[in-house]
Amino acid sequence: MSKVLIVGAGALGQVFGLWLAAAGARVSYLVRPGRESWEGASLYRLRRGRAPVSERIVPYEVISEPRREQWDMVWLCVDSPALRGEWTRALRAAAGAATVVTIGQDPGDLSTLARVWPQEQIVQVTPTLLAYQAPLEREVPAPGVAYWVPPGSAAGVTGARAPQVVAALQGGGVRAKRVTRAGAGELAAARMIPYIAELEASGWRLPASSTRLRGATASVREAVAVVCAQHGLRAPVSVPSWAVGLALRVLPWLLPFNLRSYLETHFTKVSAQTRLMLDGWIAEGAARTLPVGHLSALRDSLPA
Repeated sequence: MSKVLIVGAGALGQVFGLWLAAAGARVSYLVRPGRESWEGASLYRLRRGRAPVSERIVPYEVISEPRREQWDMVWLCVDSPALRGEWTRALRAAAGAATVVTIGQDPGDLSTLARVWPQEQIVQVTPTLLAYQAPLEREVPAPGVAYWVPPGSAAGVTGARAPQVVAALQGGGVRAKRVTRAGAGELAAARMIPYIAELEASGWRLPASSTRLRGATASVREAVAVVCAQHGLRAPVSVPSWAVGLALRVLPWLLPFNLRSYLETHFTKVSAQTRLMLDGWIAEGAARTLPVGHLSALRDSLPA
């Protein structure tokens, strides 16, 4: 039986823990001091037009200090700003040769972790699911974590030890695939986060105005250009602002949860991460003499 330590018992950490436990792993959690009494939670897999599927995550153990043990994998299910903390060095000493899995897609996440762990131990997972503390409204019968996996989607896994992580996820019934192209996770973030920042700046109003969407689309092009320059990638075809606007009008009718409430609740919680990403693209773009004017204007429009 493999031993997995998940850092962070937030919504994503609980869902990944559920999946890894379903694959037969012994899943423990590293949490903040004071949360050691956490005994698990109810999870609800959302389905459009049908009642959610009720599940439960029960941790093998919950600790607040990293303990030296023969962990097979350590999953860092925390936001990007948290990865910059000194606590990672204590975790490195305890985790030894364990595979370190990060779900962060900030441009500096991998280089930050590579200053603590050997590069060959680090694996990046690009999640495709949406997860949050529920209920937002009345989508689940009792408090817990709700999550939705878009049909046909597969988590992308990058790194030398990607096969181990892909096998673990697939063992839990999750679609996952190895991605050999570096920068895939960062590229996905560059194509999404500027739109999230624009929605925050506009007070989370849906549908967004065409003027704001055009500005956000220009910011996306700048962020994508930065990521492609970093990783030697060819820039993908840009999605026009009208298509994004159409999607924001249609999605609320297709999703099994309230999209606006989810975006405001989740991305307000991780607003520091949004700003960290914008700052990273602006700094990297400026260093490479790439245009970042739209990104800079977007960053300045966000509340302090």
